[in-house]
Amino acid sequence: MTDRSDMPELVAPRRVFKRKRNKGLITALKILLPLIAVGCVAYIVIYQRQVKVITPIDMVGPKASTPSQSDVTVKQVQYNGVDASNRPYSITAESASQPQKVEPAPAPANTADADGEGEAAPAPQPAPVAAADESDNVVNLQTLTADMTMSDGAWVALKADHGVFHRDQGTVDLSGNVTLFHDTGLSFETDAATVDLKNDWASGNQPVEGQNADGQLAAQGFEIKDDGKTILFTGRSYLKLYPKKSGGGS
Repeated sequence: MTDRSDMPELVAPRRVFKRKRNKGLITALKILLPLIAVGCVAYIVIYQRQVKVITPIDMVGPKASTPSQSDVTVKQVQYNGVDASNRPYSITAESASQPQKVEPAPAPANTADADGEGEAAPAPQPAPVAAADESDNVVNLQTLTADMTMSDGAWVALKADHGVFHRDQGTVDLSGNVTLFHDTGLSFETDAATVDLKNDWASGNQPVEGQNADGQLAAQGFEIKDDGKTILFTGRSYLKLYPKKSGGGS
């Protein structure tokens, strides 16, 4: 019988393979876990840069009762009418817009106590009818010309960059490069003027500079009155007349 006491013990092959496999798995995890962590951090950084951050803003001051509405604008408009003497006048403009009505704020709630002992808040007073209907009568004009015919048949035209036409009154408030042309050849410029188309007059209190075939003038204001027969220059005025050419021969 063979003595096996001197023979070395054999290690089971299954245990050797298991140890090698566990060692390889640990090595792979040591490499993959740091890579996964780095990838997660990079994803969070990129995501935060791409996503829009919305921060609520607290409104300061009173809030509007209704959302604002844009004005209705019409291109290439013309208004025609007649004055008090049934003479025609007209207004032409590149564009016209009418302000939208603003809805009134709701009435405040009754602040009386539950037992009825407290004082109730006063009821809101209704707005004047004229103020409520003012937006219906006002038209904002851009790049406009107003034409009037005077009692003697003379023609007057006014041009401006901006104008506010009050349809009920028949008046136009002009502003920006206001220029007046008269049938006599007189023309002058000012910054602002008011024209009454129904009564055939115009006036302004801004500096005026004008000229015609006879000379040049400057004043602090002007007024067209007497149904267009008189043009009065107000304030400190300056007039320069051109000398007339002599018609004599040699």
